[in-house]
Amino acid sequence: MRLVNTLVLLMVATAPGWTASPDFYGHWADGKAEISSYRVVQPRYREERAGYGVMIFVTEDMNRNTMIKVESPTPKEDRLYVLKLNNVLKFTTGIYDYSVMTSVFSAVEGNKGNTPFELVKVNLSSQEWCGHVFDEARVVDDRLEGELNSYFEREGKHRYSLDLPSGFENEDHLLIRIRELKGPIMVSGESRDISLMRSLWSIRTRHRPHSLVSGKVSKGSTEAISVGEDAYQVIPWTMSTEGWEKRIWVEEAYPHRIVKWEDSEGGSGELIKTVRAPYWSMKKDTDLVHRDHLGIPR
Repeated sequence: MRLVNTLVLLMVATAPGWTASPDFYGHWADGKAEISSYRVVQPRYREERAGYGVMIFVTEDMNRNTMIKVESPTPKEDRLYVLKLNNVLKFTTGIYDYSVMTSVFSAVEGNKGNTPFELVKVNLSSQEWCGHVFDEARVVDDRLEGELNSYFEREGKHRYSLDLPSGFENEDHLLIRIRELKGPIMVSGESRDISLMRSLWSIRTRHRPHSLVSGKVSKGSTEAISVGEDAYQVIPWTMSTEGWEKRIWVEEAYPHRIVKWEDSEGGSGELIKTVRAPYWSMKKDTDLVHRDHLGIPR
């Protein structure tokens, strides 16, 4: 059995559309965050709105019991090393604007199991001139336990709970998974049936109950694309459910940045710039220049 497993790993590692990954900790444990800016088109109220996005990927320790970032002396056994994605979206509808952030916390070495990058929790905050919405879901054993707190009466404040079957994937978490930061999760040309929870932002905009739907995720073969004036070798990924499809182009070279995405509802995004920096220490007025470098508004 050990020989079979070794052969399977070798087949995946030498498959087209995959390049050897360097040491994860050598790249990600450098005390910096990866910050990528994007030109975004966001459909809202039957119009396509121009905006911008920022994806911030950074590692940190989380308390296993509270699922909150560790900022005080905490025993090693109570710590969980996670890769966090803060996915920021900004756009305007007429006179008023939207400010949305989705945070995804993924256990680098797994949480309950041994699979790298297991979802721990995902939450969303959305603000516009009418009011606030906060939605959070946590993985508890084999269930997803969530709570929605909304300004709007028809949603109000309520809890929800979903069983997590084999093949569960979360759209927000797939933005971490498909980067394959600790090695491939699929081979080029492979397609898998999944039980998909759509992104919290999608659930928010469609005003639908939290649920799992039958879907599919597929990994394509390396291709060349251009974004702006830059050329990239990328691997296309597709996730889909009935009546919806999203394609994401991931850079073939490590660290496999997200270069571009498009969906069947008219949404899209294109990479502007990526930097690695300790952004939490860059908070002086003189640091506004870094927003210029990222190509986002001051």
